[in-house]
Amino acid sequence: MDIQTINSYNNEAEKIAKLHSSLTPHRIYELINQYFIKGKSTADIGCGIGRDTNFLNNQGFSVVGVDASEGMLKQAQQLYLDLDFRLDYLPTLANFKNSEFQNILCSAVLMHLDEVAIEAACIRLVELLKTNGCLIISIRSTNEKDKRENGKLFESINVESFKHFFKKNGCEILLYENEVEKDRGLTWHNFVIKK
Repeated sequence: MDIQTINSYNNEAEKIAKLHSSLTPHRIYELINQYFIKGKSTADIGCGIGRDTNFLNNQGFSVVGVDASEGMLKQAQQLYLDLDFRLDYLPTLANFKNSEFQNILCSAVLMHLDEVAIEAACIRLVELLKTNGCLIISIRSTNEKDKRENGKLFESINVESFKHFFKKNGCEILLYENEVEKDRGLTWHNFVIKK
């Protein structure tokens, strides 16, 4: 992970927790309910304050929340006492075994890695998936020329290259879409990928 990004999340964890608690990613939740297999092993990679981990748990998924920020995990553990949260980092996610998860959510995470680490992270996500497993990735753009917002890195991703990478690695793109967040003028890219 980008160290400056992790430090920013650690230093602003309470402020970010308040913001994220007020936002609901309705489209991501629709995709989860449409494509993920309930009751199966599920990872929320980059879980932040645990909002989506809690949603997954409430929908009947056997879920673990994973984040690189100790500050964000502290917020998650305070908000959702009974859920499983773990500290780990992309691109390695060294605390998990290959083929461990049927479902993986990786929302608003990959853009915090540099180009080289993004590819390594995607390889690792595919390794963690079981055969016929499903991966939902959501990435957003930034309007900042230096690719930084409050210290956090927002690397741009070429959508066609991204899709090609997964196809080349034995995956199928079940869905790609983009949506504009009108309030902030930001574009989100959503992918549903099957191994």
